Amino acid sequence: MRATFPHLLHLDIVLGILYPTLGVEIVPPPPITSRTIEIGVEHAPQNACFPLKVTLGNFVEGIERGADTVFMAGGVGPCRFGYYGQIQKIILEDLGYDVQFVLIDHPRFGWRPFFQALKTMAGGRFSFPRVKKAVSLAWKALVFTEELETQRRALRCQVVNRAELDMVIDGALQSLRKVESGSEFERIKKEAWSDLSALERKKENNFLKVGIVGEIYIAQETRINFQVEKLLGDLGVYVHNSVSTAQYVLNTFPVLKSKEKLEAWELARPYLKRFVGGEGIDTVGSTIRYAQEGFDGVVHLYPFTCMPEIVAKSVLTQVSRDFDLPVLHLAIDEHAGEAGLVTRVEAFVDVLERRRKYWKKAEGE
Repeated sequence: MRATFPHLLHLDIVLGILYPTLGVEIVPPPPITSRTIEIGVEHAPQNACFPLKVTLGNFVEGIERGADTVFMAGGVGPCRFGYYGQIQKIILEDLGYDVQFVLIDHPRFGWRPFFQALKTMAGGRFSFPRVKKAVSLAWKALVFTEELETQRRALRCQVVNRAELDMVIDGALQSLRKVESGSEFERIKKEAWSDLSALERKKENNFLKVGIVGEIYIAQETRINFQVEKLLGDLGVYVHNSVSTAQYVLNTFPVLKSKEKLEAWELARPYLKRFVGGEGIDTVGSTIRYAQEGFDGVVHLYPFTCMPEIVAKSVLTQVSRDFDLPVLHLAIDEHAGEAGLVTRVEAFVDVLERRRKYWKKAEGE
C-alpha cells in the first residue's frame, strides 16, 4: 500500500511518523501550489467548497507520485464536508485513476465501518500493541507541532529577530520528519523549547492581540489563507488561533471530547443553541472567549459559501456589538487575491490601533 492524503498544516509530519511504524508507505502530495488549486477547480463541481477542490488537487498530485490508496476523513451534520470523500472518489474514478479510497467516517455512522477503515489504514493488521505505540508517538507529534505554531504566532511580535524564530521552529519541524523513537522525539522537543526561550525579546510588551476563528482547513492551512497569521505578526500583533486539529480529533470520540470545544459551545449557547455543522459553534464561542480575555479583535476565516460559517458570521454581528469587539471576516476561495487580503488586514490592524489610542485617551481624561 502506497497511500496519499490531503495536506493540513503539518499533517504530513504526523502521518510520516505514524505509518512507517504500521508498515504502510505514505506518498505525501507535493506542497500546495497554484497547480494544485487549478486541478481541483477544473475537476470539482463549480459550487463545491474550496477545501474540497484543494484536497482533490492533493489527491491527484499524490497519485501522480505513485500512490495507490487515498486516505480521507468524513464529516457529520449540516456541512458539506460529509460529502467530500464520496464526491472525490467519483471524480477520481471518472478521471481513470484506479486507486483504493479509504474514507474514515465519523463513528456515529457506525463503529464497525469506522474500525474497518482504521484497520485498512493500519495496513490490514490491527495489532493493538503495535497500533497503540504508533498512535502514541504520532499523537505527541501532532500536539507538539501545534504547540510550536502557537509559539510562532505568539512570539512573532515579541522577538527582535523573526528570522531566528522561524529558523528554530522550522528546524524542529524538519527534525520531526526523521524521528524514529520516543527518546529522539523528546530530545527534539527539549532543544526546541530551549532555543525558543533563548531568543532575544523586545522590551515592549503591550501588543495588540488578535484571535483567529473559523473553518478548520482555511484557518489552519497557511498555504491557502495567504499566511494571515504571519502578516499579523509582522505588523506587530500577538496572534492566537482557536482552531486545532488535535481538538478536532479528540472530539471525534465521545469519551474524550475537547475541553476547549466544550467551553466554546457553552459560551456560544446564548447566541447559537443548536449544532450548525463544521466549526460554526466553535467560531462563535471562541470569539466570545477572546472578548472575555481582552483581545483587541478577531479575524474570521472561512471558505466562500461555507454554510456553518455563514451562520456563525451572522451571529458574530451581534456578538461584536455586545462585546464591542471588532471582527474581520475573510472568505477564501480560488478567486481570492493576496493583495486584497493584505490591504484588508492592514486596515483592520490600523483600526485596532486607533481604537486602543482612543480608549487610552478617554481613560486619561
